[in-house]
Amino acid sequence: MASTMERDLVRRLARAISPGTPIETCSGQRAIDDEDALIDRVATQPSGSSCLRIWENRNCLVTTRPVARRAGFAEAADASARSGWPVHVRSSGGSTVIHRPGILNITLAVAAGNQPVQPEASYQGLIRLLQDALGKLYIDATVGPVEGSYCDGSYNLCLNGRKIAGTASRIVRRQGQTAYICHASIAVYGSPERDIALIRKFERELGLRHRYAIDSHTTLVNMMEAIVA
Repeated sequence: MASTMERDLVRRLARAISPGTPIETCSGQRAIDDEDALIDRVATQPSGSSCLRIWENRNCLVTTRPVARRAGFAEAADASARSGWPVHVRSSGGSTVIHRPGILNITLAVAAGNQPVQPEASYQGLIRLLQDALGKLYIDATVGPVEGSYCDGSYNLCLNGRKIAGTASRIVRRQGQTAYICHASIAVYGSPERDIALIRKFERELGLRHRYAIDSHTTLVNMMEAIVA
């Protein structure tokens, strides 16, 4: 069970990101499907419109459509669900990630008008927002890949070379304009070791042998404790 300090840090980070946006408490696949509904809704709004969502999900693994098409997926997902970690499928790319209390999800949806949007550009607004928010907590986050991290990418948020947040984006054409969402999952508290073990077990059931390093990940709580020490 999370400590009072850990839950308070989740609330402080959410306020630093957007003081007027409440934290949604979500459940399973519905939380993932709401991302698709969000991009469709923003696409109906005038160019330049945006919507920010801050949310936590219950314990689950979230994987991609290509993984869900692999032989043995149903059996692997069932085994994970029996251990308390149901598996859900998202529209964006990458690889399997973890959702749980202590991982704060942030989604920015933007209506971009008639102009095409390159994948790299879709990350910029959310990355700046999150770096500024962490800066308010006296945390200096950098951006880049981290070897050995799960769902690694060029737009991870990193603290001292360790991944604290992964990101993903999705760009679509709707209602005659380009719209996109950019999503980040920030590890505020919890056990990266357990997260990696759960992902590794699920992926190995599917014949995937990604190599993950425990010291490639950290949490905001761990970093703040190190600063105090």
